Amino acid sequence: MGMTRGRRGVSEVVATLALLTITLVAMAIYIQGFNLYYSGQTGLLSGIFRAGSEQNYERLSIVYAFQNGSGANTALYLVVSNYGARNATIDRVVIDTNITSFSPQTIPVGQVSVIRVNVSLSTESVHVISLITERNNVISAEFRV
Repeated sequence: MGMTRGRRGVSEVVATLALLTITLVAMAIYIQGFNLYYSGQTGLLSGIFRAGSEQNYERLSIVYAFQNGSGANTALYLVVSNYGARNATIDRVVIDTNITSFSPQTIPVGQVSVIRVNVSLSTESVHVISLITERNNVISAEFRV
């Protein structure tokens, strides 16, 4: 009984085309799922970009700083201007790398507000005052009070 040599299996061209087709279909499904996930309102990328654009609309400036009072009633007063397109809520006040106790305060668009911080600073040196908003913008200025 003689064995005939016949070709069994798939040719190289057909195998390559099948592998290429499977790869392209898998990529299309992956890209479609990725696009659906990140295009939604709850998508991670859209949230990051939305938060970044909101940061850009928040514009604050520390116009003036002065200290008033004596003893336990001494306080630092900051005159802050909001010239941005969004209301800004100041969450934290940092003075010379020290976070001070402060209750959040909102500064409306186009308004100038006075912020009172219960702290007594040395009048003989320059202090760095930083305001941190709820959108994580940082506004810093150097003042001698």
